[in-house]
Amino acid sequence: MALPKIDHPIYTIYLKSLNRDVKFRPFLVKEEKILLMAKESKDVVEIQTAVKQIIGNCCLEQIDIDALPLFDIEMAFLKLRARSVGESVKFIFNCQNETGQSENGDPIICNTDTDYAVDLAKIEFVTPEGHDPKVMITDKLGIKLKYPTISMDLTRLKDSTEKNEEDNKKESAYDILLQMIIDNIEYIFDMESIYKPEDTPAEELDEFLLNLNSENMEKIQEFFNTAPTVTLIDHVKCKKCGFEHTLKTEGLLSFFI
Repeated sequence: MALPKIDHPIYTIYLKSLNRDVKFRPFLVKEEKILLMAKESKDVVEIQTAVKQIIGNCCLEQIDIDALPLFDIEMAFLKLRARSVGESVKFIFNCQNETGQSENGDPIICNTDTDYAVDLAKIEFVTPEGHDPKVMITDKLGIKLKYPTISMDLTRLKDSTEKNEEDNKKESAYDILLQMIIDNIEYIFDMESIYKPEDTPAEELDEFLLNLNSENMEKIQEFFNTAPTVTLIDHVKCKKCGFEHTLKTEGLLSFFI
């Protein structure tokens, strides 16, 4: 006789890039095992691969996990973690509040560790005011950018680990920025047409970007710098000096290592 099937609760999580709720089931033992192995490895690529696999396992709808921006991946994972394991994550905060001055005038720092718990139910998307995926190059020419995905991030991480130190020296920060821009161009547009990267020769796209001026590049960088983040803001009072600190936590990996 076959064993009975186990029913699991269904949760909905709002994903910003899709602008709708998506159905998920909680972590099961098999997901906990994947997570534990990734955490023990302390390897960024393995951790992100595990997160992607877990979200794909738990999602009950047909969505392209590879196409989700990093901020949606973070939100989905943290909400799943809260529902499956618990909404509270324990941390230790070191108080750096200045409590006075020594005889020679040096500041006296509290330097006391305080235990506190992060409530994952409080996480939210934060998007700076004025953020816009459309970057105007001139009055009539612009670029529509998209957000980096976890798959793009994994590819970049794997490439960087495979390169030796000498190769990394040869690749400038500007080369990395240009490649990130190319990876995340949705289309280029003017008053007459839309030009998609997949329909444009690579050499022509490179030449287009190399002809941008510094102001254009700053605008593009600002898009990435002000992309939505998954953020949690907490208020923690030091157990010794009583000073209340406002702690802002961003990013998925901070919950692993």
